[in-house]
Amino acid sequence: MEEARENGGVGGSVLPLASLISPTGNEVQISELEGKIIGLYFAANWYPKCEAFTPALTAAYHQLKEHGAGFEVIFVSCDENRPSFERFHRAMPWPAVPFGDIGCKKRLSERFQVEGIPRLVVLAPNGEVVQPDAVELVHRYGDRAFPFTSARVAELEADEQRKFASQTLEKIFSVNGKDYVNGSQEQVPISSLVGKTVGLYFSAHRCAPCIKFTAKLAAIYSNLKGKAEDFEIIYIPMDKEEDGYLRSCSDMPWLALPYDDGASSGALARYFDVREIPTLVVVGPDGKTVTREGRNLVNLYFDMAFPFTDEQIRLLQEMEDEDAKGYPPSLRHTGHRHELSIVSDKSGGGPYICCECDEQGLGWAYQCIACGYEIHLRCGRDMEGRAE
Repeated sequence: MEEARENGGVGGSVLPLASLISPTGNEVQISELEGKIIGLYFAANWYPKCEAFTPALTAAYHQLKEHGAGFEVIFVSCDENRPSFERFHRAMPWPAVPFGDIGCKKRLSERFQVEGIPRLVVLAPNGEVVQPDAVELVHRYGDRAFPFTSARVAELEADEQRKFASQTLEKIFSVNGKDYVNGSQEQVPISSLVGKTVGLYFSAHRCAPCIKFTAKLAAIYSNLKGKAEDFEIIYIPMDKEEDGYLRSCSDMPWLALPYDDGASSGALARYFDVREIPTLVVVGPDGKTVTREGRNLVNLYFDMAFPFTDEQIRLLQEMEDEDAKGYPPSLRHTGHRHELSIVSDKSGGGPYICCECDEQGLGWAYQCIACGYEIHLRCGRDMEGRAE
C-alpha cells in the first residue's frame, strides 16, 4: 500500500483543503472524515459508465451508513463545466471536492494515476491506499466488499466459488423466497425446469438494444421449441416500474420472474455480475452456469448455439473455419471504396460489428486494413465486383 504523507490521515496528507461541498451546496469540514475509510470517486456526468455505476455505489453507501460503517465517499469531478458537475452531484449523497478547486483535482488525479473513469480509490483512515480501484468490487459485491482489503476480497471470492460449485436452479431463485415463475396463464414451479437448459434474460422495456435483441431471441426460442429442445427462458426484469415489466412480458413468449420492485432482479444481477442489458445467462441441465455470454453467442450463431456449451461453440468455430475455405481471399463491397481482405482471429480478426447488417461478428470477416471496415463473410457473398 502507498505510504501515508506527512500529517497522517486523509485531511492534510491527501486532501490539502479545509472543506468539501455537500450536494446541497453546504460546506463539509475535512475534520468530519477523521477515522473513516474514504472512497475517492473520480467520475463525470457525460460518461455513461459513470452514470451506470453511481446508483450501485449509492446503494452500497446507504447500506454501509445504515450499519454504522465508518465509510465516506468524496466525488472528484471530471466534468467539463459547473452546471454538469452540480447536476451530477445532486444525484449523489456524499460530498465533493469543490468544482473550482482545479489544483486539488489535478493533484489527486496525478497522485493516484487516474487514466480512466469511473474510478474508486479506497483509502484507509491514515491515508494509505487500501484498493486502487474498487469499482469492480462494488459492482460484484455491493456493500459486502467493505472494507475493501485484500483479505476481504479473498474471502468474498472464496465464498463466490463455493456458491457456484454448489449452484442449482432452485438455489438461484431462492433469492426471492418463491419457488415459481410466471407463465402466460399460470405459475410455473422452478422444480419443473430442473434438467433443462435455462436462459436468464436480463432486460427492460424502454431499452433500444433490448427491444432489438428480444425480437431475435424470440425467433430463436420459437425455433428451438419447434425442435422440442429442453430449453426455457426466464425474463429477469430490470424495469424500474411494474408497468414496464408488464409491457415487457406482453412482448415475450417465455416465463418471467415475478415483479418485486427490483429486489430479486438486483440480487440475481449481482450474483451473475450483470453490467449491461440485454444479458443472457445460460444455466445447464445440472444447474451450473454454462455461459454469461448468451447474447453474444445468439448474435453469432443463432439457434445453432444451443446448448451453448464450450463443446458446441468449438464445433461451430470448426465449421466456420472449414466454410471460410470456400470464400475468395478478397472482394469489393458496394458499401466501401477499398478492397476488403479475408481475415480470421489468427490474422487480425476479432470481435466486430458488421458494417453491412449491423450484427455482431467474431473471427472471420472481410476487413479493410486501412479503415477498419468489416463485414461478415456471408454478407459479402453476393456482392458485385468480387475480386478474382
